[in-house]
Amino acid sequence: MQYLPMITRLLLGVYFLVFGLNGFLHFLPQPPMPEEAGKAIGAIFTPSYQISLVKAIETICGFTLLTNRFAAEGILSA
Repeated sequence: MQYLPMITRLLLGVYFLVFGLNGFLHFLPQPPMPEEAGKAIGAIFTPSYQISLVKAIETICGFTLLTNRFAAEGILSA
């Protein structure tokens, strides 16, 4: 039971880091979306700076959780 917070922190850090970097590097394949869903997602993420900012914050939070430096701030800002 004493290792549960550490395991949770590491898994959350890996999740944030991998999917945050995927926003910039596109290394995970994305299946094709139906046409209507593609239009809706395209309308939401049209301003490209917003998704870049979200992915940058996600990557930084994942890095802070993995290194255990400023981990509390990384969790709060995610």
